[in-house]
Amino acid sequence: MIFNLPWIDYNRLVDTHGHFAFTGWVTLALITLMVYELPGSLYNKKIYQYLLGAIFLCSWATLFTSPFEKCKILSEYISFIYILFTYVFAWIFSKDIQKTSANRTVKLLSVSSLICLVLSSFGAIMLAWLFAIKSLNSILYRDALFGYLHLQYNGFFTLSVFALIYNKVVSTTTEKSRKNIHRFAVLLCLSVLPSMFLTFLWHETTLVFHLISAAGCILLLLCLGMFIISAPLLMKEFNMIKPAIRYMAILSVSAFLVKMFLQSLTFIESINVLVFGNRPMIMCFLHLVFLGFVSLFIIAYFAQKGFLNTKSPFTRFSLMVFTTAIVLNEILLMLQGLGAMFIAGNTLFPWYLWGAGILLLIGALLIALARMRTKSV
Repeated sequence: MIFNLPWIDYNRLVDTHGHFAFTGWVTLALITLMVYELPGSLYNKKIYQYLLGAIFLCSWATLFTSPFEKCKILSEYISFIYILFTYVFAWIFSKDIQKTSANRTVKLLSVSSLICLVLSSFGAIMLAWLFAIKSLNSILYRDALFGYLHLQYNGFFTLSVFALIYNKVVSTTTEKSRKNIHRFAVLLCLSVLPSMFLTFLWHETTLVFHLISAAGCILLLLCLGMFIISAPLLMKEFNMIKPAIRYMAILSVSAFLVKMFLQSLTFIESINVLVFGNRPMIMCFLHLVFLGFVSLFIIAYFAQKGFLNTKSPFTRFSLMVFTTAIVLNEILLMLQGLGAMFIAGNTLFPWYLWGAGILLLIGALLIALARMRTKSV
């Protein structure tokens, strides 16, 4: 957005960035953790090794084909094959997890997350079809995009994160706490589809859409309330982990709370129109979930498991740089979005965001280097 790049299609570059972030990072990390961390020793089954390997290869193949117009058809075929592999994974994992000793809350969240992963693919397929027929229907395009993003962010990402969290804490809690956690999980799962209609209110004014959206909004607020009730249990668990990881975990949960509150506000028509017509604000929300909530959780989880040696000062510094970059990126996107709302933008924001992006890159590279130069514990 700052420099002229005549040798590459900027829109395809942005699409590649989003696609690889989803498939090569968060999706791969979450389903790997689900296989290795949830009860049942599922990782001993070779089918999961093959599926995880296939998803990995498809992600990287797309990374090196998607940016280039000459490889467009090949990239689309690879993306479709990737979707098929996720279908197979979802089907096999959902059957296997039911046979394990996993808590009912963990089973509910993990299976529901994979259902959302499968459903989200229909949005991606719809987008591919619209591009194929060269449709100029911008409303259908945005609905397919927002539906896909909603089922990924508020469905698959969120539900799988909580499946992993509660897998660690449910077994050691009281019966009352388990009931509160399960109620939260049920509300969270039930909220996914109705709250998706909040993303359609920017153009849809029919009574049915408003009623479903209202139900989604109410469920989100009930989720928020039930999560706050069960939060002391999580804080107790957080207090038992190392400070460097604890702060990341607290930031991750805080990002989730902010996400839920902001999402419920979009039921207000004036806010909905402002938000869904404001690209920086949309980016702010997406990065809040993707980086602030999900990515921080995954990295904190890896660190807690010992894959990142937090006894090393270099590792702690790497985590601090990456976390600081996320917070800075969010603040800048929020200010840019608010500036656009009140017609008070600043031409320097793209430069500031470029700087935050560089800091994110440096932080990610430092974390990778920390993993390579220090032994896991």
